[in-house]
Amino acid sequence: MERTKAENKKLLKDLTAQLKELQTKLAHALKLEGKDANIEVKITKNYARYRKIVTKRREVPDVPAGQFYLTLEITAKQGTVFIPLSIASGKKTAGFMYQIEGTAEGTIDTASVEVKGDGVTQVTVGTLLFAKIPTGKTARFTLELMIRGALKKKYKIVITRLNYKLALTETRYQQYLKELHSDDLTFPDRV
Repeated sequence: MERTKAENKKLLKDLTAQLKELQTKLAHALKLEGKDANIEVKITKNYARYRKIVTKRREVPDVPAGQFYLTLEITAKQGTVFIPLSIASGKKTAGFMYQIEGTAEGTIDTASVEVKGDGVTQVTVGTLLFAKIPTGKTARFTLELMIRGALKKKYKIVITRLNYKLALTETRYQQYLKELHSDDLTFPDRV
């Protein structure tokens, strides 16, 4: 039995919708693997060390802390890329979004991000500062995070998302979704 023209039209419409859905899922899966059409990201330095935050008052004990350093090299593949020079753990959008993972609760003490690179410039739009990476150039981002934690517990920092724009006039950010992990750091038995 042959299909009618209406049945063929409906089948084509359904298959087209399925194809679009699969293409969207494939693009997301590729981003989770770090395969991004616009940027290439590599971790070049990754280390963590324990230190204590010395309090100035005798009645307040020193605080155990961990310092994490990550150096990322980000290359603009197809066109100029703008990356916000900000780092955050909350809901507010920043260039680098991170979380603390550990065997006990940890809180952020300080976080900073710096950028260097040949041909890399900084652009200010309102109150936002962006690193402008020209096509084919590589920027070196240094992320430094200090967290407060508990003794005898293990911690690490995970960059869960990197937001960027291809043009400053874009309202939405592109996202690099592959997680970037710091080294693990185990705090000692005592401060």
